[in-house]
Amino acid sequence: MGVVFIQATSFLLIILVAYLFKVFKLLEAKDGYTVSKIVLNLTLPATIIIGFNSVEINSTLIILVLLGLFANFLLITIGGFIWRKKSTADQALMMFSQAGYNIGNFTIPFLQGFFPQAIPFIGSFDTGNALMLFGGTPLLADKMTGQNRGTRGVTDVIFTLFRSPSFSTYIAMIILALVNITIPESVLSVVEIFASGNAFLSMFMIGLYLEFNISKVDLTKVFKLLFTRYTLGISLAVIFYFFLPLPEIVRLSLVLVALSPIGTVSTINMVVYGNKTSLSGFLSSISIILSLILMTTALIFMSL
Repeated sequence: MGVVFIQATSFLLIILVAYLFKVFKLLEAKDGYTVSKIVLNLTLPATIIIGFNSVEINSTLIILVLLGLFANFLLITIGGFIWRKKSTADQALMMFSQAGYNIGNFTIPFLQGFFPQAIPFIGSFDTGNALMLFGGTPLLADKMTGQNRGTRGVTDVIFTLFRSPSFSTYIAMIILALVNITIPESVLSVVEIFASGNAFLSMFMIGLYLEFNISKVDLTKVFKLLFTRYTLGISLAVIFYFFLPLPEIVRLSLVLVALSPIGTVSTINMVVYGNKTSLSGFLSSISIILSLILMTTALIFMSL
């Protein structure tokens, strides 16, 4: 319990320091883009390699991929139904705020220091999550809102997926596991050097991207969106943990992904479908803070 609390406090401190760097103009928000390139192309893939090495592919991991698909499908459908009488932009905002999880840049860095055994399970869920974020979710949004802004062909979706270093690393490690190939310790020792910087850089990047400028009207809207997301997320977490016939570590991993913040791609899609950048940025920022609190609380509660 103490380890979890210290980890959460450390992450909040890193986020705060990065945000203060931006406030005092030592760095700018655009510097977060540079940090994100390092995380997405180097430290996160290294962390995935460490987490997936020597993993045995079984039915559980396949189930988690399917759950990643199903959870996104369910939540975006519910979101579209809840605000079905709103404007097209608002309906899309609700849909994208409910579906999609920021697993690579938040959940995995948060857990890698004290719960690395969960990474293969969370990564498997994230594979299904990525399939929806880059393809299925915009398709559903188009169908439910009557738009044609996000729909792309299958080839475009596949190309986009494999342009993501984390998704490509997931697939590569799964293939290695299927043919029973493990990476030698001599190579892993080098990879670990890069993976060790993932948590710090991910949280520092989040701090640089934090935004708190928003109108009172949009603030009310954000409250409704986040209340809905975390009500549904907590409900899903309860179902995952108490009703699925899976090992405890897998159920705990599912609880944590259910409480994860809004995915970066979802935030981008909110703007694509007609919403203000300031609104989506503030929504994402508050989601990160709430998820950190809820995930820490869940870990402490389940470790008692």
